[in-house]
Amino acid sequence: MWSNPAIYKKFQIALLLLFCTLLLSGCWNSRELDELGIAVAIGIDKNDNDEYELTVQVINPSEIATDAPTTRPPVSSYSTTGKTLFEAFRKMTTKSPREMYLSQLRLLVFGTRIADDGIMQALDLLYRDHEYRTSFYVTVAKNASVQSLLSVITPYEKIPANKIMNSIDSVEKNWGVSKSESIDDVISTIRSTGESPVMSGILLEGDPKAGTNISNVENVDAPTKVEIDGLAVFNKDKLVGWLTENESKGYNYATGNVNSSIVTHPCEKDDGSLTIEVLRSQAATKVKMKNGKPVITIEITTEGNIGDVDCDIDLSSPDTLKKISKEAEQDIKHMVQKTISVTQNKYDSDIFGFGSLIHRKEPKYWKTVENNWPEQYKDLEVQIKVKSKIRRKGKTTQPIDRKG
Repeated sequence: MWSNPAIYKKFQIALLLLFCTLLLSGCWNSRELDELGIAVAIGIDKNDNDEYELTVQVINPSEIATDAPTTRPPVSSYSTTGKTLFEAFRKMTTKSPREMYLSQLRLLVFGTRIADDGIMQALDLLYRDHEYRTSFYVTVAKNASVQSLLSVITPYEKIPANKIMNSIDSVEKNWGVSKSESIDDVISTIRSTGESPVMSGILLEGDPKAGTNISNVENVDAPTKVEIDGLAVFNKDKLVGWLTENESKGYNYATGNVNSSIVTHPCEKDDGSLTIEVLRSQAATKVKMKNGKPVITIEITTEGNIGDVDCDIDLSSPDTLKKISKEAEQDIKHMVQKTISVTQNKYDSDIFGFGSLIHRKEPKYWKTVENNWPEQYKDLEVQIKVKSKIRRKGKTTQPIDRKG
């Protein structure tokens, strides 16, 4: 039989295919979709007994699949406690009728208590588990418990976690006071030398109990809302404070994270104001040694258009446009200076990564200050240079209500 080459070759192929089947993995760990609870948001905090409080927001598939109005909410939330976060996850089986499926996670919300104590241990579990994707956003609850936040039914978006995630993106792109931080970003920043993270703050406006009722989305103006409100400042993995709206914008200008925003400046001769729409912004940070100490220089360049004008001015004059540009530069510079001052004198937290820059560019100097960087950061000299350019002034060169 083996004297026939064709038969021998077919036998070899069949034997090879049989051997390959031994290397194929089976579906030993497969799970049916109707047996899983698809989690889209997780809230983590600690209680008075120093135990972990875990809240999970889960999709109700039948309500998401239909556009017809129903009396059932599109999501449900379940909460448990545990001595460890892993224990709290396993105890979730006592509350939820389905096993939690975490690969579709969109949002992680930390409560202020665990954020004050340190979030690194919680991040370790979420990052270590192979079931999690790392694209979900990490945020901090500002004025409410994570359980209250994740129980609010939101209008417009059926899934509240998607609403918050989309709001963070929208505010970041159009207003410049939030920042989309994934778990990779947060862990990388915490572990880096000379830098601390910031995260978007989540604010609950209205009655938390009313927000859990389906009637919350049956009103034109929902009584209970979840909003994005400024940035949380961390020192490594511990929450130390909050930036105001302008300070959050100043941080994003300094780090080149402003895609679009608004600069409003009061008029010189009357009570009106003039608004510039910032279309793009870039920032470059440099360090130079001066008298044995580092000096940081932030160079910010912006381009924008004239928005609305409530001033008695003539936009056809080049001198007027130059003056408006200078005023915009001063406004942006002031915002950045205020943010740096707050982080140096109030929070002792280098959220800009100046220490990391010094570590890369001036390693010899960094070795002398790395163990005492928070104290050194207080006295760090930072110079800010802003260059603003007006691209367009619109279809009219004067306010439409100007006389004469």
